[in-house]
Amino acid sequence: MCKQTRNELIMPSKKNKSIINQFLFKGEEQLRLISSASRVLPAYLIIGAAKCGTTSLYNYLIQHPAVFASFKKEVHYFDYYFHKGENWFRAHFPKKSELDRRETRIGQHCITGESSPYYLAHPLSPQRVKALLPNVKMICMLRNPVDRAISSFNNQVRLGIEPLTDFEEAIRLEDTRIQGHEERLRNDPSYSSFEHKYFSYIRRGCYAEQLENWYQHFPKEQIMVIQSEKFYADPAPYFKEVVKFIGLESWEPEKYTVFNAGGEYDKMSDPLRRKLLDYYQTHNEKLFEIIGQRFDNWDK
Repeated sequence: MCKQTRNELIMPSKKNKSIINQFLFKGEEQLRLISSASRVLPAYLIIGAAKCGTTSLYNYLIQHPAVFASFKKEVHYFDYYFHKGENWFRAHFPKKSELDRRETRIGQHCITGESSPYYLAHPLSPQRVKALLPNVKMICMLRNPVDRAISSFNNQVRLGIEPLTDFEEAIRLEDTRIQGHEERLRNDPSYSSFEHKYFSYIRRGCYAEQLENWYQHFPKEQIMVIQSEKFYADPAPYFKEVVKFIGLESWEPEKYTVFNAGGEYDKMSDPLRRKLLDYYQTHNEKLFEIIGQRFDNWDK
């Protein structure tokens, strides 16, 4: 028994490595929490939408010499973890002294930010962001809602979150699965909904309603809206605009690598796609009206 224990200490099993890593992470998290008062708040938020290129944009931004990464890409403070408080949120960002040292070294103003794509859809996120970060710059990436829906479904299946394996069945059951959850999110600040976050495939594509909620708290000039398909096809000019929008000096990565690609999956049937395109037509027209621009090929 003693010999086995010594061997495990010398060469830990996968299970023990996991326990050790969790312990180290918790320790690091506690140290950051203790120093939260000396940490900066984000200057930008990527608020959504999920499966619309947010991971790629975030990873391009944190390569900028004047941008510090958050300790994890998706902090989810303004949706899932708001109850943990501002100090918990601050603990995910660098100390001001770190920014100051880099600013001195590179001669540029430095910032940090994060990307939590559920912010767009959570009904209470806008007012929470407004209270803590009234001047924050926000980027919202939007993809054809039909393509976003099936991509999100396949992502949840791949991650083991979605027990259903048929997309058509998932959207047929969506209303039943998420019924009452959004209303409760609005009325109970302490409530969080697994179903609303992961199973609202069609609902999450009704972008106009979600953005209107944000526009009740922020001027449109504070939220940059990008069509995902154009960003996918040619990210350079859109990245350049984002960098300018958040107040940084011009810079771009050597290569625009695609992050968090969904991989290959079965396409939906043509009749189902036509049905969903027809459903979203009115929603999309309303979106184009409120953002003052039209997106190409969202009717196909």
